[in-house]
Amino acid sequence: MANTGLLILTNPAKVRKLLPVIKKHVLKTLYIQYFPEKNIFAGNYSGTISQKKSPQYSKNIADIYVNTSTIASRLDIRVLLTNMKHPGRSIINTKKPVEIVIFDQTCSKKEADTFIQDCLANTSMDYSFVTCNYDQEQNDNKDVEHAVQNLTTYKNVVLGGTFDRLHNGHKILLSAAALRCTEKLTVGVTDINMISGKLLWELIQPCTKRISGVKEFLEDVDPSITYDIVPINDLYGPTKEDPTLEMIVVSEETKRGGDKINELRLQKNLSKLDIYIVELAGDECYNEIEEAKISSSNHRIRLLGTRLQAPRINDKPSEPYIIGLTGGIASGKSSVAEKLEKLGAGLVNCDKLAHDLYLPGKDCFHAILEHFGSSILNSDGFINRKLLGDIVFNNKEQLEKLNKLIWPLILQEAKKQIDILYSKGYNIIVMEAAVLIQAKWQNVCHEIWTCIIPQNEAIKRIMNRNKLSEEAAKLRIEIQPSNTEQVKEANVVICTLWSHEITLEQVEKAWKELTAALVKERK
Repeated sequence: MANTGLLILTNPAKVRKLLPVIKKHVLKTLYIQYFPEKNIFAGNYSGTISQKKSPQYSKNIADIYVNTSTIASRLDIRVLLTNMKHPGRSIINTKKPVEIVIFDQTCSKKEADTFIQDCLANTSMDYSFVTCNYDQEQNDNKDVEHAVQNLTTYKNVVLGGTFDRLHNGHKILLSAAALRCTEKLTVGVTDINMISGKLLWELIQPCTKRISGVKEFLEDVDPSITYDIVPINDLYGPTKEDPTLEMIVVSEETKRGGDKINELRLQKNLSKLDIYIVELAGDECYNEIEEAKISSSNHRIRLLGTRLQAPRINDKPSEPYIIGLTGGIASGKSSVAEKLEKLGAGLVNCDKLAHDLYLPGKDCFHAILEHFGSSILNSDGFINRKLLGDIVFNNKEQLEKLNKLIWPLILQEAKKQIDILYSKGYNIIVMEAAVLIQAKWQNVCHEIWTCIIPQNEAIKRIMNRNKLSEEAAKLRIEIQPSNTEQVKEANVVICTLWSHEITLEQVEKAWKELTAALVKERK
């Protein structure tokens, strides 16, 4: 398979029929050059694109992105814009060298080679091509006619968004803006203070990485204009002060934001921006916990249960393979651990080990008693864990002292249990530990699987389970690493916000990926 392909498309209605061919031949990036209703083998490449103004084609481009959305999870789809904006140009520029060209028309080898040599600026030395002919199905393949919303172009255009892990919905929005821009496109990318209310916001990439992704995509699909990609900390971004801006692109959901921006600009004696509204694109693959539109939240949900970064192999022996399972209080670790155990993993519960270390006669018991005094004992001589918890959860210094006493002993006992399970034939062992990140046990594990839930849900669960007040529940959460810190260390993230069935799907997905990788590695 080729890493990078180019689809020469004369009819957007053909895209769906071409998907099997695309999936068969292209592995990573698919560029698409749209030549509306033309015979590209006629020889006059400079005139292959209609002289109509390019914004008219933004609906067709949206259709292309929607019709390729089912393969967008695997392929980076990029519809090239420059030649549409400048019909006299015949050279197709791409940042990545094209290894295979797919034509939606039948052609001879000579015609294909001539087109590729005349029109492609960046091809690999050993490129290949595929032709697909669906012309006999004319009724199914007619271009969809779209009413022209706005044929005006502008020197300076602006838009904003989160732009987390660019998906086809983002690309529709960015393309609509680039098509209408002749000189400079300004893009505001929401910074950290504007994303904390979003679902699974902890999985959102850093702002600098999102800015880099937007810039790289835009400069690839349309290098004919300049770009100013900036972080924004409020709704208005550069629009509140830049007098040169002329038009803003918004989605159906953010139309009100565009109106508010114009209200502020008028208050500041700045010109009102024309507003172009992009329709939301439907997501054909959404399920009961996802949105019906192509969205970043859907994409983040689909990241759950997948490997987000490579395992920590280093110099560790390949067996037993240790999964460190962690997460904040009430995040559903025990539920996930049970599911992994049923799938065939050995389980070491560090919280249970810690509980056993508190029993009379253990070294840990004497060390705790020596530091905290006999007032923490029940009448039966056992440590009153609730009383001890009230002490340490209200005093950071005391909590740190307790942790220094017990963490080394827990890890020592966990390693013993791992050895026992391995001797019994368990090659994958889960070490469940709420304190894994704080205790810096990451290096003991090959992978870290982190359970997360939104803070408001965690508070509810703690209040119900531990019979605590809201204030006490918040205090328990605040003394542990945040979801963001936990996710930063994670190879796999699982969210238990929804039903047990949804959690099981995530766990099974992660387990399947892990076991397949281990089988491949051991071959």
